[in-house]
Amino acid sequence: MHEKNVYTIEKKGKKKLIYQAPWFLDGAFGGLVELSLEIPFEMPHFIRD
Repeated sequence: MHEKNVYTIEKKGKKKLIYQAPWFLDGAFGGLVELSLEIPFEMPHFIRD
C-alpha cells in the first residue's frame, strides 16, 4: 500500500522520529520519501484542542 508510516527509533544512543510517505507524479506512484529527525528523549507533549 502507498500510505505514510511514522514511528520512533533509538539508534547509537539517539532517539529519532522517522516519517515515511509516498510521493506521486501525475497520479502514478513515484517512490517513498523518508525524513529522519533526531528528537530529545524527554520531549514535551502538548494536547491542543
